[in-house]
Amino acid sequence: MNGNIAVIYEEGVLKPLEPLDLPEKSHLEIKIVSPSPIELLQKNEAYIALLEAGVISPPSQETYPEPVSDSERKRVADEIGKYGPLSELIIQERNEA
Repeated sequence: MNGNIAVIYEEGVLKPLEPLDLPEKSHLEIKIVSPSPIELLQKNEAYIALLEAGVISPPSQETYPEPVSDSERKRVADEIGKYGPLSELIIQERNEA
């Protein structure tokens, strides 16, 4: 795969704005080229025009659940632990079948 791709730099990582058709652990060379302010303005104006015309739609915003707190994790583990080790429950269930 050769060519230009758009990326965003977040939290110390370059992230492609679209999926790449590359095998895992591919080694690549990257040339960093920052667009000029005029190019950014033109791209933004074109993007807005395409959105307003209904030609494109905004990207979906994937949402991820908040991580479970340590106290909640412990509460759930204590609740599940009331019934004994999972391995023993499985063995018991198999013997009943």
